[in-house]
Formats: sequence, structure tokens, C-alpha cells
Amino acid sequence: MGDQRSRGQLITFEGLEKVGKSTQIRHLSVWLRSQGYSVTVVREPGGTMLGETLRGMLLHTVQIHSPHAEFLLFAAARAELVATVIAPAMAEGHIVIVDRFADSSVAYQGFGRGLDVKWITMVNQQVMQGIEPDVTFWLRGPSFARGEDNMERQDEQFFARVEQGYLALAQANPTRWQIIDSQRPVEVVGQDIQSILHHMWSEH
Repeated sequence: MGDQRSRGQLITFEGLEKVGKSTQIRHLSVWLRSQGYSVTVVREPGGTMLGETLRGMLLHTVQIHSPHAEFLLFAAARAELVATVIAPAMAEGHIVIVDRFADSSVAYQGFGRGLDVKWITMVNQQVMQGIEPDVTFWLRGPSFARGEDNMERQDEQFFARVEQGYLALAQANPTRWQIIDSQRPVEVVGQDIQSILHHMWSEH
């Protein structure tokens, strides 16, 4: 595998609820560390004191009625995460793995809630400080999975719109986006992800 230790990498995982992102991120981080890489794993919203506080509000404790307010809270958590965790870790040569990143806002608040995608993209560009994912794994599974938190309780039409958002993002940037069928055995999905990274890095 090519030597990625000299510069940071940003790997993001996207997808609807309950498609196995957390499991695959855990497996990938273990594998990368076994290969000798320094790995930082974070989630959105979260990863900082502010982010975890906002996560509790957004997903559990507060019913947010304004889609604009919802997005701006996600953006605030993202800004803090980039400034205090992601950017410093990448500067030290870490591979940073993020469970959801800026693309989630385009899919969920843009396509899902109907906010202006150009505005979301503009705000994201400000808070991301020029950092872009090197690769995004879209774990594509069932189009609807009802759960317990505020986001998971949305209806089937909402998740269908989010899925269309992800599809539009993937089609617009097929080099960065890797679409993974998450409905296969966990080990097979994990091997696919490892193979893609091995192929990408061996070319550099």
C-alpha cells in the first residue's frame, strides 16, 4: 500500500440510519492501525464537548421546528470538530474517519428538508476550512428504517428524498464517492472497503 503517513487523509461514511456505518468504521480503524497508520475516529455531530452537547439536543432533547436552525446547529458542531479535531489530526498525518460529514447536510437538510443546497454548500465550505474528504463510502441499504431519535422518526418520504440527495452527490463526484451495498455480510462489506482503499493508495 502507498505510504500515506506523511499527509493526512479524510475518509467519510454516509448513508441512511441503521446501514452499518459504525460497525464498518470500527472494523476499518482496526485494520488501518494494524497496517501501522495513526487513525482518528469521530462522528457528526459529536467529537467535541460542543458537538456532543448539540448532538443530544438535535437527536434527543429538543424538537427543532426550523430546518434552518437544525442545519446551523449541525454546522456549528461541524465547525468545532474541523477546527479542534479533524484539521489538527490531519496536520499530524492521521487518517481521520468521520461518521457523517458535510454531505449529510446536503442530503438531509437540503434534499430531505428542502433547504437551498447552494446555501448549505456555501456554509459548509466556510466551516470546513478547505478540507474535503479524500474518499466517501456511501453504505447503501434499505431506504427506510424507523428508529428512536428525532432524525430516525421521519417518514418514508423523507428518507426517499435523502436517498435521492446522496445519489445526486455521488453522481456529481464519482471519483470521491464509493457506493457500497451494505446488505451483504459485514465481513464482505469490510473487505470491499479495504480493497478500494488499497487500490486508491497504491496508485499514489
